[in-house]
Amino acid sequence: MEGTNFVLAILFLFVLPIVLVGVISSHRREMKKLQLKLGDSEASKTQAELANVKSRLEVLEAIVTDKKYQLNSEFEAMGNSNGDLRQ
Repeated sequence: MEGTNFVLAILFLFVLPIVLVGVISSHRREMKKLQLKLGDSEASKTQAELANVKSRLEVLEAIVTDKKYQLNSEFEAMGNSNGDLRQ
């Protein structure tokens, strides 16, 4: 009996903690891999949204720099200044 108790004590004191540390470290590694994958998908979503915003900005810049837009703004400004004089 004494030999069996000694073997069980060795198992509980040395082997079990080593196995637990291995399982915990393996779990942490897997979680980090999942977090990296999630981070990559978030980064790709952000890149797609940024590309969308850039294309919309290009369209707005084209509209604002268009000569017709500038003329309309000048006509409106002239109309507003003439309206102020009439009042």
